[in-house]
Amino acid sequence: TVKQEKKEFDLKEAFVLWKNVSKSGKEYLAGFVANEEKTKLKGFFNTDKKNPKEPDIRVYTEVNEKLVEVASLWTNIDKNEKKYVTGSTDEHEKLVGWFGQENQEMRPFVRVYYEKN
Repeated sequence: TVKQEKKEFDLKEAFVLWKNVSKSGKEYLAGFVANEEKTKLKGFFNTDKKNPKEPDIRVYTEVNEKLVEVASLWTNIDKNEKKYVTGSTDEHEKLVGWFGQENQEMRPFVRVYYEKN
């Protein structure tokens, strides 16, 4: 008998992002890191994607008045046609995230997690 091993892993929330619209009408994401400081983040959609290896969303934080990229996310579709994201942080931690429901404005656009060590 072949015994199937169930692989379990623990996800820890990394960050959340809400969809916003700039004064010029461009969509962007804003949110924070799930830490005690609630570090602010901004995310931008890669609308000029020339290569499938380029991320769909780039996430930044502000350091010394400059935006520094902290994560890259790619949109995926599961077997049930549901969209989700995968990616990594600037420190090469693997990320996975799920989109909120479009009809619920108070919910984050995307909630992202990393595997707890």
